[in-house]
Amino acid sequence: MRVLFVAHGASHVPWAVPLAWATRLAGHEVRVAARPQSVGQVKAAGLIAVPIGGRESGDAFARWRIPATGERPRRLPADWPMGPLDWPEERRLSWGDQLIGLADELSDDLVAFARSWRPDLVVYDIGAVVGLVAAAAAGVPAVGYSWCQPVGAYFLDEEEVPPSYLRLFERFGAEPLIGQDTWIDTCPPALGRPSRVPRIPMRHIPYNGPGELPGWLAEPAERPRVCVTGGITTTNFADRGQDFLDMAAELDAEVLLAVPGLEGTRRLPDNVRLTGWLPLGALLQDCDVLVHHGGAGSGMTGFAYGLPQVVVPDGADSTQWIWGDLVEQAGAGVNLVPGRPGPHAGLGAAITDVLTRPEYTDRARGIRREIEAMPVPGELVGYLESRARG
Repeated sequence: MRVLFVAHGASHVPWAVPLAWATRLAGHEVRVAARPQSVGQVKAAGLIAVPIGGRESGDAFARWRIPATGERPRRLPADWPMGPLDWPEERRLSWGDQLIGLADELSDDLVAFARSWRPDLVVYDIGAVVGLVAAAAAGVPAVGYSWCQPVGAYFLDEEEVPPSYLRLFERFGAEPLIGQDTWIDTCPPALGRPSRVPRIPMRHIPYNGPGELPGWLAEPAERPRVCVTGGITTTNFADRGQDFLDMAAELDAEVLLAVPGLEGTRRLPDNVRLTGWLPLGALLQDCDVLVHHGGAGSGMTGFAYGLPQVVVPDGADSTQWIWGDLVEQAGAGVNLVPGRPGPHAGLGAAITDVLTRPEYTDRARGIRREIEAMPVPGELVGYLESRARG
């Protein structure tokens, strides 16, 4: 069986790696289509990358500058997942425009490859609408996989479909895919969100790229350890510079900063260590709290190790606050959305609260148990095989 995986962007590639490798180890051929910004990550994971689109389109999408289609569905269901459900309708529609616009820019390359390589199945990130187009153009089934957020393309009937989506398929003489039936979902029950889309659970296996363990990481910690990361998508901790380090100095904890951009800081507190690049999972095994920007990848890696979290989104308008709300609603941490009132005076107070109140850790460990009870990626390969046969 030939399986074509389609990744959405650089921060999404790690979500594809465990299932792609499980498929490969079951004896199937695998290719991973990705934008130029993400090709290096695919190759670093030992997988074969297929570049699609130009770097410009990916950069424009990251800045929300893919041109809006100006065409909207005739009817927008209350739970239409073309954007976070908490967003106002106009913003969800705008996000849908962005996804369809990006797919339009990538579809020529991906359809050409799919028709040449002739996969038996397309497995696509639900944010990568182009995967649906390629599957239809190649005449093969498509299976979506999520990144713990129901933010993707799913239309139950034609009244929900904007004309721009239909034209993506018409360009290639393909039948538009409407009413796709199932997504593979790594989100544990405690963090689940409502969606009309049926889901098949799969255990989240953290993949954070290759690395080399430093000797100090094996040394026992004398105080609680707090790991701080902004992932690969934000600079919201580095931008705070010395003010952020002064806050860290006041904590009764060892602070591990997996944050690029602070290397030239003149004054580094005694309790703060700059880690340099290390796979996040390696850092978290001996930590007590994870502080991060609200990326679902960082957050799920934290919960895989049973860590409570303090989420500091880039801004109230970013998707990152959504993860923070899920964490807070699950009782496993705190969400510090800029401009939103809350019980904590600042980041230092929130970290101290999460460190000293055991109920946060208890709930995070409960989420870890939920994750560990979910089927591992290898158990999903049979489902992929059945879909390809169907």
